[in-house]
Amino acid sequence: MAFLISLAFDRLLWLVPVFLAIHNLEEVPFMESWYKRLPLRLPLAITTRQFVIAVTFITLAGFLVTFFGVEYLANQTGYLLVLGIQAIMLVNAFIPHIATTIRFRLYSPGVITAVLITLPFSFYLFQRAFKENIMNWTQFWILLGIAPLAVVIIASLSLQIGKVFDKSFV
Repeated sequence: MAFLISLAFDRLLWLVPVFLAIHNLEEVPFMESWYKRLPLRLPLAITTRQFVIAVTFITLAGFLVTFFGVEYLANQTGYLLVLGIQAIMLVNAFIPHIATTIRFRLYSPGVITAVLITLPFSFYLFQRAFKENIMNWTQFWILLGIAPLAVVIIASLSLQIGKVFDKSFV
């Protein structure tokens, strides 16, 4: 924790895409088999290859948004963009990861990093954002309000991109 405390806020924000990448790495090897074991069927079949493409897209987008927000804008608006990514990750920790693990009583790929990294880091990062006057409560609730819709849109879009690219590489 001393390491995090010693980081300037703009440097701390670079952990957002790093932890996103780690989270995505946990999901990749297990997603296809987990998806097939679910007792419900969703409209989109997920293959490992498609999922790798999808999370690669998401991870790269996370790094690009962070670069734009922290290095290019380097102001409160830019920081809020990156905090938006973390708000999405916070919602994503609860739904689907924690919720599906509890509901189906089976490991949900990503739940370990969601609980051990995303939750504690989110609480710390948002606490710092408040303390350093980067974010206020209204902005926080707006980000959390947008996050569930963003999770659905990003997941759907990235899986469709994964499906398109998967077919083009066959």
